[in-house]
Amino acid sequence: MIAVISGDIVKSRSADPKIWMPALEEAIGLYANKFDIFRGDSFQAELTIQNVLKAALYIKAAMLALDLDVRMGIGIGTTEYDAPHIKNSFGSALIYSGEAFEELKKETISFKSAYPKLDAVCNVILPLVAELTTRWTSNIAETVKAAFLNEDANQAELAKILDKKYQSQVSTELQKASYTKIQRALDHCTKEMLAL
Repeated sequence: MIAVISGDIVKSRSADPKIWMPALEEAIGLYANKFDIFRGDSFQAELTIQNVLKAALYIKAAMLALDLDVRMGIGIGTTEYDAPHIKNSFGSALIYSGEAFEELKKETISFKSAYPKLDAVCNVILPLVAELTTRWTSNIAETVKAAFLNEDANQAELAKILDKKYQSQVSTELQKASYTKIQRALDHCTKEMLAL
């Protein structure tokens, strides 16, 4: 099984694409096996099930760091036709991802698979995680990005990476981000997916 994220940047026209497009490409490229960006601000990415939720939150943090946001539909399933470009591929993961994206209303993240119980769990947890991110400042989002990229670093090391004077700044920002709680929530959903 694979995972697919279909998404778009919220209010992308209000910002310079020369700034957010490279950030989006970098964020997706860190985790995706392959991805396409199309229609200016829409994207589709193929990922492993192990990394899809971490990738989704990292992409969200990358856009929030630029005072933008992202909407994402996540699907897991199979791929029956694997083309060089994901937009030309076909399979249930792509269909579920597209359906999850189309079902977004006021939420910024949705999940769909062939497993209704998994969908129910993920569609309670992931929107709550997304709601927590609405409280992030751009500085908090940058700190979360650094924490994701440097999982083994302690807060003093993160402070150096982020060029912050005090470790306590990192600690405060990660607490305000609810970083540990978000990590636990994502880990729970990931374990549920991997148990299929």
